[in-house]
Amino acid sequence: MPSRVISADEDMLSRRVRLMYEKGDENVTDSEVARALAVENGVLWEEAGQTSEATSRFSGASVSGTETKSIVSSVGPEPAPSIKKEPNELAGGIEYWHNIKAGDVDRYGFIRSPTSNSNDAARRAARKREWRREDKWTKMARPTKSSRAGGGMTFEFDTKSSKLIERTWKGIPDRWRSTAWYAFLEASAKKRSDSPTVEELIDAYNEYQLISSPDDVQIDIDVPRTITSHIMFRRRYRGGQRLLFRVLHAMSLYFPDTGYVQGMAALAATLLAYYDEEHAFIMLVRLWQLRGLEQLYRSGFEGLMEALADFERGWLEGGEVSMKLNELGIPPTAYGTRWYLTLFNYSIPFPAQLRVWDVFMLLGDAEDPAGPGVKTEGPGASAFGKGLDVLHATSAALIDGMREIILESDFENAMKVLTSWVPIKDVELFMRVAKAEWKVHRRKKALV
Repeated sequence: MPSRVISADEDMLSRRVRLMYEKGDENVTDSEVARALAVENGVLWEEAGQTSEATSRFSGASVSGTETKSIVSSVGPEPAPSIKKEPNELAGGIEYWHNIKAGDVDRYGFIRSPTSNSNDAARRAARKREWRREDKWTKMARPTKSSRAGGGMTFEFDTKSSKLIERTWKGIPDRWRSTAWYAFLEASAKKRSDSPTVEELIDAYNEYQLISSPDDVQIDIDVPRTITSHIMFRRRYRGGQRLLFRVLHAMSLYFPDTGYVQGMAALAATLLAYYDEEHAFIMLVRLWQLRGLEQLYRSGFEGLMEALADFERGWLEGGEVSMKLNELGIPPTAYGTRWYLTLFNYSIPFPAQLRVWDVFMLLGDAEDPAGPGVKTEGPGASAFGKGLDVLHATSAALIDGMREIILESDFENAMKVLTSWVPIKDVELFMRVAKAEWKVHRRKKALV
């Protein structure tokens, strides 16, 4: 298994932070940390206290009659202490509903603003449309054999099907979303002999929970800042925050050359809204290895710079907006870094983000042929192949929507609009523009 060099101080801090999440409480004593370290390393541990009945049978009675010490020997790591659920902790303790009513939360788990208005007629129409789409996706899905990893029934899809691609652009019904995303990435994994199996990833995830990471303190700082308005991530050291920490901790060890980088937290939190912690980890590893994120996050961000250069050269160059941005001295790195590292989390509304992810999960495989007659190699070809074309198309759609503002802006206003959260009101229109950009680019590649 990959490993990272860690100092004694970092080891102690990591153990303390992990204990906070194991207990669901920030109050961790030095004695608890020392005991955990001893148990973790299989060392005998002496603990002052009254001799228990079980200990007395093995150690004998105290001859002096004074307080005795129980000796704990660890053959293996002790199970993590269970966290007692409180009345407001629902969904197995993951969600925290204190002072929140069901009507205050949207379908994705986000707490609505008290002033937000909802159009009941539009919502009913959207629900009926989604029901029809659910039926179509049910017919496309093929049941597969389940593995020892559990997680219920799994399905697979014909990822080369033009019908599947078209329906994915229209949006995966939320009931099918986690199943489809998982199936798309597993289809890519099966094509590569070096891809780890589901069982190997789950084993690695559980083993990493017992290993210290030098990034744990920074992860602990970032966890409470991540998606704070979601019902899962409200309670410190508990619920979704606990799962988020564990997933990021494992990622920091699984990819030792990269370690933990801040953008990872937004990705992991989105996945935890759809998967248990082990499968959220599997999905992140697959995204890293099969969708180009390992290159984007590589130390020094050389891959990110290359991706943004590809976007500027292949998708923006020559247009009015490109010339205006060059005139203002605003390169893609000034606004695109967050877009690409978080896959548009924090930049567009969550429903729009999910729609982008739908297509990226399906079409983001760099090793897939782009289509009949499309060349993916040659002078100036990207190391990402066509893997990031969905992200490029989304970026182009965003900039297209800002076109008039950018053309009339000075540097300050242009930067403000490019780096601010974009309130996309018509997600369907936004995705149609992104799809059009994607198709135009494919046709250009076919002519090269």
